[in-house]
Formats: sequence, C-alpha cells, structure tokens
Amino acid sequence: MSERIETVIRDYLFTAEMVENKKLNTVKSMRKDLAQFRRYLSDEEKSGEIGKITSLQLRGFLLFLQKNKVVRRSINRKLSILRGFFKFALKNKLITVNPMEQISSFEFEAEEPDILSLEEVNRLRAVISESNVHGLRDRLIVELLYSSGITATEMLLTSENMFSPEKRELRVYNGKTDRIVFFSQKAKEYYLRYIEAKKEHFREKYNKNIVFVNGSGTKLSDRSLRRLIDRYAARAGFTREISPYSFRHTFALHMLTHGMSLLYLKELMGHVTIESTLPYETLMIRKGLKK
Repeated sequence: MSERIETVIRDYLFTAEMVENKKLNTVKSMRKDLAQFRRYLSDEEKSGEIGKITSLQLRGFLLFLQKNKVVRRSINRKLSILRGFFKFALKNKLITVNPMEQISSFEFEAEEPDILSLEEVNRLRAVISESNVHGLRDRLIVELLYSSGITATEMLLTSENMFSPEKRELRVYNGKTDRIVFFSQKAKEYYLRYIEAKKEHFREKYNKNIVFVNGSGTKLSDRSLRRLIDRYAARAGFTREISPYSFRHTFALHMLTHGMSLLYLKELMGHVTIESTLPYETLMIRKGLKK
C-alpha cells in the first residue's frame, strides 16, 4: 500500500521550509494549493494514495479549476507546485511514474502590473474618514503601502518597536529575513495619530506588539485588509480591482521614474535577485517614463 497523500504533503512542506529554506509565504502558498488538490481527490476521485494518482486525475483537476473560473496564472502556479510535489515523491521512491510529465502549463502573456495614479491615490485618501481609530488605521495603511513598497504580509507583521518615526524608517520581516525601508512624512503623521488613538480606544487591550489591529484589538488579517481596500476602492469609484500589491507596484515605478537605481530598488523591495526588479524598468520604458 502506497503512502497517503496527506503524509507526503506534510513531508514535502517540511522539506521545503526546513531543508530548502523557502520563504514562509511560498510555503503557505504551497500548503494551500496542495490542500485544494487533496480535497479534489477526496471529493471527486475518492482517492487518497499517492501511488494511485494518474495523469487523467490531474487533467480532471485542471478541468475543475477551469470550471471554477480560476485564472490561468493561478492554474500555472498550482501546476508548478504539483510538479515539485511529484518530483519529490519520485525522488523518494514513493511513486514509480511521475503523472505530471504528461501535463502542460497554459501559455499566456505576462500581465502588466497594476499601477495607481496620484489622482487615484488621492481619491482613496478622500473616502477614508479620520474620525475614529479604524479610519486612522486605514489611512496609515494607504500611506505606508504607497510610500514604502512593503508587502501586505510584511506590514501586518509589524510591531511598534519596528518603527522609527524620527528617522521615518521601518524594519520589516518577511518570515525569513528583515530589511530597513523608509516611509513618507504623511505616513509618519498618521502613524503617530493612529498609535495615540489606538491607546485611547483599546486601553487595557492595547498591544504595542501589533500595529494594525481589528475591532477586537487583535491582528488585522490579510483577508480583512483586502476587504477594506476593496471597500474604499468601490467608494472612490474604481472600475477595476486593486490590491495591496497595487501600491507596491506603484511605489516601484514611482521610485525608478524619479531616478532611483534598479539595484537600490531591489534592496528596498527585498527581492532576492535583480530579475524580480527588472520588469519595473521594462514597464517604465514601455510607458515612456525613462529619463
């Protein structure tokens, strides 16, 4: 009898995190996509053993994703994770034939990063009420994401001791490494206002180890962050979806347009290789913004 797929997924994720030293966000994505595949096998195929998975079942999973209107980029990511998973199983002699060898990825043009104009940022600013602690929190979120280029995960992991308002510096942590980034004078002003309001509002529940909190005083979740950005975008009259990453893309293009070197931008954004930063220079050239 071959290994249960749950066991192999557990071992694969452990190897990815502890042996291959993959980033925390990467491992989270792997865990989520593999869990979805396992549920599909359980619900649709009634199969739970790694050695019994066939290429036909993998094609069935692909059709399942298409029927549920999963975008091609996400499908390709899931297939890439499955390739690594089955290579792991083959290497460890858990299977004798790799069913992924007969599965191809979708081919598609790379999507252009979503960039916010200054006018759009100002529209978002205008619809955020500053009359309570949550409004000040949300205004700080916009100012910080827009001026520092950090990710949503990095922002939500911040504590007060990671901020240096005097220097307008922030030490961010992505799950594996940390780095110093900078933020605007506006972000500094809203940070100070928000912290004071948070102290007054939560009193004994106030926690300096979590900057961005929800109504209960605990850490704001990534899902809640995305929902509040969706809500403000709708109020501001946006006809497209935006995300926390829209601010990161905007920051990168803005910095390059104003003369920052690609190598320095790479360090500020926490990219491991320059290849991750190069598309922003390409985008700047395509938009005719290169000086």
